[in-house]
This record gives sequence, structure tokens and C-alpha cells, in this order.
Amino acid sequence: MFQELSRRCFAAAYDTINGPAERAGLRERRRDLLARASGATIEIGAGTGLNLPHYPAAVDRLVLVEPDPHMRRRLRAHAAGLERSTEILDASVERLPFPDATFDTAVVTFALCSVPEEQVALAEIARVLRPGGRLLFLEHVRSGDPKVAAKQDSRPFPYPLIGCHPNRATLEAIEASPLTVESVLRGVVPKVPKVESPMIVGSARRPAPVG
Repeated sequence: MFQELSRRCFAAAYDTINGPAERAGLRERRRDLLARASGATIEIGAGTGLNLPHYPAAVDRLVLVEPDPHMRRRLRAHAAGLERSTEILDASVERLPFPDATFDTAVVTFALCSVPEEQVALAEIARVLRPGGRLLFLEHVRSGDPKVAAKQDSRPFPYPLIGCHPNRATLEAIEASPLTVESVLRGVVPKVPKVESPMIVGSARRPAPVG
């Protein structure tokens, strides 16, 4: 019951908590990344919908996957104010309800830190991408500073309550997946604790058949 209450409170406060980072430059990071989305697009762990304003007209189908009911309720409210149609689903990234090669673009932003198994999630994302399809990612990752990494490993409050693992080597996980990294930049999330500030932003593709 306590964990359920924590998830409800976290969803209610999510936009407020992220407000300082968004205003300090994270919003522009999202916009620049999502400008590369096109065609049929799936976002994994869409949360309350912070990415919604940044999807370009080149996206002709937008599927938003969010398993948390409290986040999903706010996501629906935000999507209702858009001048575009969206499909919002309660689904797990480990078992996406779509055939192989359905999407041109997949998006994950601050979501891979909370999936139970990154490699399973990335393999499933690769499965639903068309050959040549692209994954756009924006994730916080394990720090290269041993002191910060040690704090990440300890998962201080409130990270266990919200299911976040800020110490994941997500770039290495993407490189070990069926996807091929094509671009990546390292940076920091502004206005957040050091344990969640190291960040990567970039793209990877599902390789197309040769010949």
C-alpha cells in the first residue's frame, strides 16, 4: 500500500519536480532529439507526456506506452489538448503488443532506468522497429566519477520507491543490443541531484539487411 501511495504521489508531482530541469535546458534537449522522429513512432514509458509538444509533423502515427496507471491518467489529460491523435496503451516494454517491424521510430527518455531488464527491453524495442528504424534515447546513466557512482549504487531515497536505477550503464546496454549506435553525446541533466545528472542523448538503428 505504501508503494502504491508513493507511485500516486510521484505521478502527481512529476511535472513540478521536473520543472526546474525542463526550464534550465532539458526541454530544448527533448525538442532537438525528437525533431528526428518520423513515420510511425512509439514512445516507451511516456510518463505524464513531457515529450508530447516536441513531436514533429513528420510523425504520422504516435503510440504512447505507459504502464503506470497514475502516470497514464495524466498522460491522457495532456494528450487531449493536442491537435494530433495519439494511441495510449497500458503495456510492458518486455512484451509490446505489436507485430515485428511495426515502427519507424522508437523513443525512450528517462525510462530505461526503471525497466526490470534493459537487455530484454532493448531487444523488444528492436523487434518492433522496421529494418533501418531508429531509436532516439535520452537517459541518465552511471557516472564516471567513482564517488558519484558509489552513491548511485547505494540507490538513496527516493529512487527505490520510484523504481529508478540511476547507476545503469545504459549506453553499453544499447551497444550490446541488436541496435547499432549511430550518435551519442554525453552531458548533465540540469538542476537535479548528482546521482541522476550524468546523461546521454543520441540515436541507434535497427540494422537493415545487406544485399
